[in-house]
Amino acid sequence: MVKGQMMQCKEGSAVNAQHPVPVKLGNEGAGVLTIGSMKRFLGLLGISEKEARSLRMANPLVLAFVGDAVYEHYVRMAVIHRTKGGLHQLHRQSTRYVKATAQAYVVKNLENFLTDEERDMIRKGRNQKGHSAPKNTQAADYRLATGFETLIGWLGLQEDPRRLEEVVAKAIEIIDQCSVEPTGAMAGLKEGQR
Repeated sequence: MVKGQMMQCKEGSAVNAQHPVPVKLGNEGAGVLTIGSMKRFLGLLGISEKEARSLRMANPLVLAFVGDAVYEHYVRMAVIHRTKGGLHQLHRQSTRYVKATAQAYVVKNLENFLTDEERDMIRKGRNQKGHSAPKNTQAADYRLATGFETLIGWLGLQEDPRRLEEVVAKAIEIIDQCSVEPTGAMAGLKEGQR
Protein backbone atom coordinates (compact mmCIF):
# COMPACT_ATOMS: atom_id res chain seq x y z
CA MET A 1 0.00 0.00 0.00
CA VAL A 2 1.28 3.47 -0.92
CA LYS A 3 1.93 5.86 1.96
CA GLY A 4 -1.13 8.05 2.52
CA GLN A 5 -3.49 5.70 0.66
CA MET A 6 -6.83 4.77 2.28
CA MET A 7 -7.84 1.19 2.99
CA GLN A 8 -11.21 -0.14 4.13
CA CYS A 9 -11.57 -1.75 7.53
CA LYS A 10 -14.33 -3.63 9.29
CA GLU A 11 -17.20 -1.64 10.87
CA GLY A 12 -17.39 0.83 7.96
CA SER A 13 -14.33 2.88 8.88
CA ALA A 14 -11.31 3.83 6.83
CA VAL A 15 -7.68 3.98 7.89
CA ASN A 16 -5.06 6.24 6.40
CA ALA A 17 -1.84 4.28 5.88
CA GLN A 18 0.24 7.32 6.84
CA HIS A 19 -1.82 8.12 9.97
CA PRO A 20 -3.42 4.86 11.18
CA VAL A 21 -6.33 6.52 12.99
CA PRO A 22 -9.80 5.21 12.08
CA VAL A 23 -12.10 7.73 10.39
CA LYS A 24 -15.78 6.92 10.93
CA LEU A 25 -17.76 7.17 7.74
CA GLY A 26 -21.29 8.56 7.93
CA ASN A 27 -24.53 6.88 6.92
CA GLU A 28 -23.63 3.56 8.50
CA GLY A 29 -20.47 3.15 6.44
CA ALA A 30 -22.01 4.03 3.05
CA GLY A 31 -19.01 6.22 2.24
CA VAL A 32 -20.37 9.73 2.89
CA LEU A 33 -18.19 11.78 5.19
CA THR A 34 -20.04 13.54 7.98
CA ILE A 35 -19.39 16.74 9.93
CA GLY A 36 -17.63 14.63 12.57
CA SER A 37 -15.08 13.29 10.10
CA MET A 38 -14.66 16.77 8.60
CA LYS A 39 -13.43 17.94 12.01
CA ARG A 40 -10.68 15.31 11.91
CA PHE A 41 -9.80 16.16 8.31
CA LEU A 42 -9.48 19.87 9.10
CA GLY A 43 -7.34 18.97 12.13
CA LEU A 44 -4.95 17.07 9.87
CA LEU A 45 -4.54 20.29 7.90
CA GLY A 46 -4.07 22.37 11.03
CA ILE A 47 -7.35 24.23 10.47
CA SER A 48 -9.84 24.68 13.30
CA GLU A 49 -13.40 23.83 12.38
CA LYS A 50 -15.96 26.62 12.37
CA GLU A 51 -18.94 26.06 14.60
CA ALA A 52 -21.57 24.11 12.65
CA ARG A 53 -24.22 26.68 13.58
CA SER A 54 -22.20 29.56 12.11
CA LEU A 55 -21.67 27.59 8.90
CA ARG A 56 -25.41 26.97 8.55
CA MET A 57 -25.97 30.73 8.96
CA ALA A 58 -23.32 31.59 6.35
CA ASN A 59 -23.88 33.77 3.31
CA PRO A 60 -26.24 31.90 0.94
CA LEU A 61 -23.64 32.02 -1.83
CA VAL A 62 -21.17 30.24 0.46
CA LEU A 63 -23.83 27.60 1.11
CA ALA A 64 -24.40 27.35 -2.67
CA PHE A 65 -20.64 26.88 -3.14
CA VAL A 66 -20.77 23.93 -0.74
CA GLY A 67 -24.06 22.66 -2.16
CA ASP A 68 -22.70 22.55 -5.69
CA ALA A 69 -19.96 20.15 -4.62
CA VAL A 70 -22.21 18.07 -2.35
CA TYR A 71 -24.91 17.64 -5.02
CA GLU A 72 -22.34 16.81 -7.70
CA HIS A 73 -20.84 14.16 -5.40
CA TYR A 74 -24.19 12.47 -4.79
CA VAL A 75 -25.11 12.63 -8.48
CA ARG A 76 -21.80 11.12 -9.54
CA MET A 77 -22.17 8.31 -7.02
CA ALA A 78 -25.67 7.55 -8.34
CA VAL A 79 -24.51 7.72 -11.96
CA ILE A 80 -21.52 5.41 -11.56
CA HIS A 81 -23.73 2.82 -9.88
CA ARG A 82 -26.48 3.04 -12.55
CA THR A 83 -24.65 3.69 -15.80
CA LYS A 84 -22.73 1.30 -17.99
CA GLY A 85 -20.24 2.84 -20.31
CA GLY A 86 -17.13 4.87 -20.34
CA LEU A 87 -16.17 8.21 -18.92
CA HIS A 88 -17.97 10.14 -21.67
CA GLN A 89 -21.26 8.39 -20.87
CA LEU A 90 -20.79 9.02 -17.13
CA HIS A 91 -20.16 12.70 -17.80
CA ARG A 92 -23.21 13.03 -20.07
CA GLN A 93 -25.45 11.34 -17.51
CA SER A 94 -24.22 13.41 -14.57
CA THR A 95 -24.52 16.66 -16.55
CA ARG A 96 -28.22 15.91 -17.07
CA TYR A 97 -28.73 16.25 -13.30
CA VAL A 98 -26.38 19.09 -12.37
CA LYS A 99 -26.99 21.68 -15.08
CA ALA A 100 -28.83 24.84 -14.04
CA THR A 101 -31.95 24.09 -16.11
CA ALA A 102 -32.33 20.69 -14.43
CA GLN A 103 -31.88 22.19 -10.96
CA ALA A 104 -34.43 24.92 -11.78
CA TYR A 105 -36.84 22.21 -12.95
CA VAL A 106 -36.30 20.36 -9.66
CA VAL A 107 -37.05 23.49 -7.60
CA LYS A 108 -40.32 23.99 -9.49
CA ASN A 109 -41.33 20.37 -8.81
CA LEU A 110 -40.00 20.03 -5.26
CA GLU A 111 -42.15 22.66 -3.54
CA ASN A 112 -44.58 20.26 -1.80
CA PHE A 113 -41.75 18.01 -0.64
CA LEU A 114 -39.89 20.77 1.23
CA THR A 115 -40.43 22.26 4.67
CA ASP A 116 -41.02 25.99 5.10
CA GLU A 117 -37.45 26.39 6.36
CA GLU A 118 -36.07 24.57 3.29
CA ARG A 119 -38.15 26.73 0.92
CA ASP A 120 -36.79 29.76 2.75
CA MET A 121 -33.21 28.60 2.09
CA ILE A 122 -34.00 28.32 -1.63
CA ARG A 123 -35.49 31.82 -1.57
CA LYS A 124 -32.41 33.23 0.17
CA GLY A 125 -30.08 31.69 -2.40
CA ARG A 126 -32.27 32.68 -5.33
CA ASN A 127 -32.43 36.32 -4.21
CA GLN A 128 -28.68 36.85 -3.85
CA LYS A 129 -27.10 39.59 -5.94
CA GLY A 130 -24.17 39.02 -8.22
CA HIS A 131 -25.58 36.27 -10.42
CA SER A 132 -23.80 36.13 -13.74
CA ALA A 133 -25.45 33.28 -15.58
CA PRO A 134 -23.45 31.26 -18.10
CA LYS A 135 -24.17 32.27 -21.69
CA ASN A 136 -26.38 29.22 -22.42
CA THR A 137 -28.51 29.59 -19.28
CA GLN A 138 -31.36 31.98 -18.57
CA ALA A 139 -30.85 34.20 -15.53
CA ALA A 140 -34.08 32.92 -13.92
CA ASP A 141 -32.89 29.31 -14.18
CA TYR A 142 -29.49 30.22 -12.80
CA ARG A 143 -31.06 31.97 -9.80
CA LEU A 144 -33.29 28.96 -9.06
CA ALA A 145 -30.29 26.63 -9.40
CA THR A 146 -28.35 28.81 -6.96
CA GLY A 147 -31.29 28.56 -4.56
CA PHE A 148 -31.28 24.77 -4.90
CA GLU A 149 -27.53 24.59 -4.28
CA THR A 150 -27.97 26.86 -1.24
CA LEU A 151 -30.49 24.38 0.16
CA ILE A 152 -28.17 21.43 -0.53
CA GLY A 153 -25.22 23.22 1.10
CA TRP A 154 -27.33 24.09 4.14
CA LEU A 155 -28.59 20.51 4.45
CA GLY A 156 -25.05 19.22 3.95
CA LEU A 157 -23.91 21.12 7.02
CA GLN A 158 -26.59 19.63 9.24
CA GLU A 159 -25.54 16.99 11.75
CA ASP A 160 -27.84 14.33 10.26
CA PRO A 161 -27.41 13.61 6.53
CA ARG A 162 -30.77 11.81 6.14
CA ARG A 163 -32.77 14.85 5.00
CA LEU A 164 -30.01 15.83 2.56
CA GLU A 165 -30.13 12.34 1.08
CA GLU A 166 -33.95 12.44 0.84
CA VAL A 167 -33.91 15.78 -1.01
CA VAL A 168 -31.12 14.71 -3.39
CA ALA A 169 -32.87 11.39 -4.09
CA LYS A 170 -36.13 13.23 -4.79
CA ALA A 171 -34.30 15.65 -7.12
CA ILE A 172 -32.82 12.74 -9.06
CA GLU A 173 -36.23 11.06 -9.19
CA ILE A 174 -37.85 14.25 -10.55
CA ILE A 175 -35.26 14.51 -13.32
CA ASP A 176 -35.56 10.79 -14.08
CA GLN A 177 -39.33 11.15 -14.53
CA CYS A 178 -38.81 13.90 -17.09
CA SER A 179 -38.84 12.03 -20.41
CA VAL A 180 -36.98 14.84 -22.19
CA GLU A 181 -34.18 17.10 -21.07
CA PRO A 182 -35.53 19.54 -18.46
CA THR A 183 -36.03 22.92 -20.08
CA GLY A 184 -35.65 26.32 -18.54
CA ALA A 185 -38.02 27.65 -15.91
CA MET A 186 -39.10 30.35 -18.35
CA ALA A 187 -39.75 27.97 -21.27
CA GLY A 188 -43.37 27.72 -22.24
CA LEU A 189 -44.31 31.09 -20.73
CA LYS A 190 -45.72 33.68 -23.06
CA GLU A 191 -43.75 36.89 -23.46
CA GLY A 192 -46.07 38.85 -21.16
CA GLN A 193 -45.72 36.24 -18.37
CA ARG A 194 -41.94 36.46 -18.12
